[in-house]
Amino acid sequence: MTSHTAAQISAGAYTATIDPHGAGLATLLYDGKPLVVGYTSTRPMTAGALLAPWPNRTGDGIFSHHGTIHRLPCTEPDRNNALHGYAADATWEITDRSPGSVTMQWQGPARTEWAWPLVYSITWALADDGLSAELTVTNISTETAHPSTASSPFGMGWHPYLSALGAPLDECTLSMPAATNLPLDPERLLPAGPEIPATEIVGKHQHMAGITLDHCFRLDAPQANSNHAAHHIELHNAAGSGARLWADERFGWCQVYTSPESAPTIGRAVAVEPMTCPPNALRSGESLLQLASASSTRFRFGISAI
Repeated sequence: MTSHTAAQISAGAYTATIDPHGAGLATLLYDGKPLVVGYTSTRPMTAGALLAPWPNRTGDGIFSHHGTIHRLPCTEPDRNNALHGYAADATWEITDRSPGSVTMQWQGPARTEWAWPLVYSITWALADDGLSAELTVTNISTETAHPSTASSPFGMGWHPYLSALGAPLDECTLSMPAATNLPLDPERLLPAGPEIPATEIVGKHQHMAGITLDHCFRLDAPQANSNHAAHHIELHNAAGSGARLWADERFGWCQVYTSPESAPTIGRAVAVEPMTCPPNALRSGESLLQLASASSTRFRFGISAI
């Protein structure tokens, strides 16, 4: 994982490993079979990581907040983009643990390129019905005379590679409630025009043989149940079993990426990345959240077996 000890949790037929490097999901097994394409040493290709305080890409690393220009480091230099925020590369501290859950915390300090100090706390928990995560983000900045240094812009995402109990991706079907596709410039993967029907790119139940994706979708309205409203995305193997990813109603967007056979450790797999906002949201403002000073907000997401 890193030099920091990973947390092993279990409940019923589920076991999981949570990596303090980014507080992300390293492994998730159901009856010994994978629900994500996991790792046991160095994290490959952002697998399982949390993406905050913005997911995806910010073009040129430049954005304006309440009229003040901010410049982020371009961590994707070949495309001149600022990629996936800071949380994924931070070392999180384990603050509580039990056989079936672990809580980790990290404080993202105010810095020259990101003026807002944010405290993150996530609890990963296993139960008989699968894995859940609850993330709380608190803006600990104090009120100032200028809103650009108090209220924080915010977006987040999650980057698991789903696995249908270990079946090869080309034997699987991806079921996703996508409403529209946001076209992206193929060179920089930034928004390039108005949304189009998602069915012009993928079907609602898309067989993945030969399919290559690095696309952003706006999701349909979430499904409601007795506990909470959530978006559901499923990867089924040929027998109809597999993994169900869910994310609360704030995750109205999803980036779907298929890695190539040559991808180290991962191989050919599908990353299903629920996001609260699309690429370049720090610049466009689309679906971008605002965290007032001295306020908190919560996000819920998880994976279960089908």
